[in-house]
Amino acid sequence: MKKTLTILFVAVLLGGCRNDNHFQAEGGIMEYASHIVVDETPDGFTAQIANPWKKKTLLHSYTFSTVESTDYNYTRNTNTVHIPLKRVVVMTNSLAHLMVELGAEDCIAGVCEPEYISDSLVCARLADGTIADCGNSMYPTVEKIMELKPDAIMVSPFEDSGYGQLEKLGIPLLECADYMETSPLARAEWIRFYGRLYGVAPEADSLFAKVSDDYLSLKEMASKTVSRPRVMLDTRNGSAWYAAGGTSTIGRMIADAGAEYIFADNDNSGSVPLSFEAVFERAQDADVWLLKNSAKGKFTYKLLESDYKPYASFKPFRERNIWVCDVNKVPYFELTSFHPELLLGDFISIFHPEIRSGWYFYHPLDE
Repeated sequence: MKKTLTILFVAVLLGGCRNDNHFQAEGGIMEYASHIVVDETPDGFTAQIANPWKKKTLLHSYTFSTVESTDYNYTRNTNTVHIPLKRVVVMTNSLAHLMVELGAEDCIAGVCEPEYISDSLVCARLADGTIADCGNSMYPTVEKIMELKPDAIMVSPFEDSGYGQLEKLGIPLLECADYMETSPLARAEWIRFYGRLYGVAPEADSLFAKVSDDYLSLKEMASKTVSRPRVMLDTRNGSAWYAAGGTSTIGRMIADAGAEYIFADNDNSGSVPLSFEAVFERAQDADVWLLKNSAKGKFTYKLLESDYKPYASFKPFRERNIWVCDVNKVPYFELTSFHPELLLGDFISIFHPEIRSGWYFYHPLDE
């Protein structure tokens, strides 16, 4: 039963690992993002990406140019990369979906972990061989990537972790640290960076403008509500309950939806391992419980209680106010990174059904 409750990518889902880094730079086109600064140049743009784990230091600096291109060397902090990119290997399903949305799907030469991709166009191209399966994102198939001869590899950086053989290929590794942003619009704004890589800057800017306008409109709607339901998240994993910090993406979004997250006063931006007793002390009288389910079968109150009987002691269990997102049935991981307005809409519908109805990802837990 423990496999029923999704624990995958805990740090990512809860808004990134613990960090208090805000990139100390001024200017650029980005308004919300704190881990990247993008500046336009006559022949392209530059991007400086902050190291999310080492305050006030760079992870990487890139010059993207339509004119000049030099040999790439991973050991250099600054590299020049020719744009627009025509063929890339993508490590995350959310970026693959975004590329389709921006009309840049022809640039996808390969993906990692296709079993987590639900986008119909990408799946169709995987089936006919137009897009290659490059294996696991942590241990990609280097030979396949070399065979594809991509212009760049879109990688996800992790603390104190390199990229193994990929560093020696001479292929630009573009470090996609969007998942480390701690506000919903900051992460979504990386749309503008990705659009410039593929020569679709106007489409990217337009998409982000729509996302941000919709998000801010929903936030304004929720700010006018009087009630502030108390919200708890997820379940324990083994002996620990990994609770999202109060400054995590999800913590901030709960506040934007006009509710009170039970750990709002915790200043962590990532997940914090807690005992069941510590969570119960805060959450026993919560009003709403939000869960994610990765099992393919029907998930119910009975199954939740059979996993761990003390769950039945929480008020949302007793009052039947638990909401679940079946991540194998809805494109939660593909959409929420760059479309936080969809998730915010769900939250408002759950917390304040009197002002909004309809859900994209969540539904009431079945009896």
